[in-house]
Amino acid sequence: METYPLVEARNQLGQLVGRVRHGHEHIVITEYGKPAAALIPIGELEEYERLRDEADLARAKAVAEDPGSRWIPHDQVEALLAADEAAEGKPAA
Repeated sequence: METYPLVEARNQLGQLVGRVRHGHEHIVITEYGKPAAALIPIGELEEYERLRDEADLARAKAVAEDPGSRWIPHDQVEALLAADEAAEGKPAA
C-alpha cells in the first residue's frame, strides 16, 4: 500500500485512480503527515458496505431479541411521537 501526501495525490489523481481501478491497489492519502483518506477499488467499497450493513442488522436483531434491552419497535416510536405532538397541540406529521 503506497502513501501520497494530499498535494501530490491531487496532482496525480487520474493516474492513482487508474492504478486503483485496474491494478486493485490501495493508496493512502495523508494530510499534514497523517492518514486522511484511502483510494480503494469500488468493488471493495461495495463489499465493505454490504458487510457493515449485515453487521448492523445482526446487532439490531440481537438487541430486539434481548428481553432486557431498551429497544422499542419503530411503529411504537412513531405512536409515542404522535401522542407527544398531540398533547402539545401540534399537527401529526
